Amino acid sequence: MDGDGEPESVGQPEEEVSPEGQPEEAEAASGGEERPEAEAEAEAGAAAHLDELPEPLLLRVLAELPAAQLVQACRLVCLRWRELVDGGPLWLLKCQQEGLVPEGGAEGERDHWQQFYFLSKRRRNLLRNPCGEEDLEGWCDVEHGGDGWRVEELPGDCGVEFIHDESVKKYFASSFEWCRKAQVIDLQAEGYWEELLDTTQPAIVAKDWYSGRSDAGCLYELTVRLLSEHEDVLAEFSSGQVAVPPDGDDGGWVQISHTFTDYGPGVRFIRFEHGGQDSVYWKGWFGARVTNSSVWVEP
Repeated sequence: MDGDGEPESVGQPEEEVSPEGQPEEAEAASGGEERPEAEAEAEAGAAAHLDELPEPLLLRVLAELPAAQLVQACRLVCLRWRELVDGGPLWLLKCQQEGLVPEGGAEGERDHWQQFYFLSKRRRNLLRNPCGEEDLEGWCDVEHGGDGWRVEELPGDCGVEFIHDESVKKYFASSFEWCRKAQVIDLQAEGYWEELLDTTQPAIVAKDWYSGRSDAGCLYELTVRLLSEHEDVLAEFSSGQVAVPPDGDDGGWVQISHTFTDYGPGVRFIRFEHGGQDSVYWKGWFGARVTNSSVWVEP
C-alpha cells in the first residue's frame, strides 16, 4: 500500500489503492484519458496562489484535506508542499483537529506524527467476535474437548459479573478436556502496509480475560505469535498453563496482557490462541471462561 512510490513518506491512503500505487477510484474515473489543458492550468494556478501563503496558514489549509489526498496528490505539487506533507507540524495539526491528541500538544513529544495519525485512525480491536455474541463465528482451529465450547450469558452458574465493561454480556465456557480456539489476523488486509510494519514496528498488544467458577478449579492458557508472510514464528508469548482455583469472595475476572515491541521486520500475521479446561474432570462446562479478547496495533 505504497502511497506514491516515494520511500520518504509512510503516509498511506485510507481508501483502497491499486498495485500501481494510485487510487482505484481515480483510475476508473479518468478512463486513462489526459485531463483538459485548461483544467490542468487552472489547478496549477490555484496551487501557485496557495504557495504564496505563509507557512502557518498553508498548513491550516492543507490540514483540512483528506489524508489520502495529502499523500497522493499534494505531496507531488512542489518541493515545498512535499516537505510540509512529510513534516511533523501538518500531521500534528490534523491529529489535534480530529481529537487524536489534545489541543496544544507539543511537536517534540513524538518523532513521527504522520505514522501516529495513520495508526490512530486504524486503531481498533482486530479480533472478531471476542465475547461470543456470534457463537464461534470468526474463530478457527476450534478444539471441542470434553463437551466442547459453549457460549453462556454473564454471570453464569457460580460466576461473577464482568464489571470492567458494561457492553460485555457473554463468555465462552470450556469443558472437562482442553478446548482451544484461535484467530489469525492478516495485518495487510487490515490496512497496515509493509513499510509501516517493518520500519515503525508499532507496538502490538494482546489482551484476554479469564475466570473460573466458585465450585471448581480450572486451567487457562494463552499463546500469541507474530508470523511472517510464510507463517514463520518471529515472536511469541505464552502464558503457560495457569491454574485457577475455585473462586472465593475475592474471585473474579482476571486480565492477561502482553505487548510486543522491537520485533524486527517481516511481521505480516498475528495468531491469537487461547483455551481452557476444568481440573476436576466433571461433565459439562466447569472449565475456564474467557471473554473480551483483543489485539491492538498501538500508535
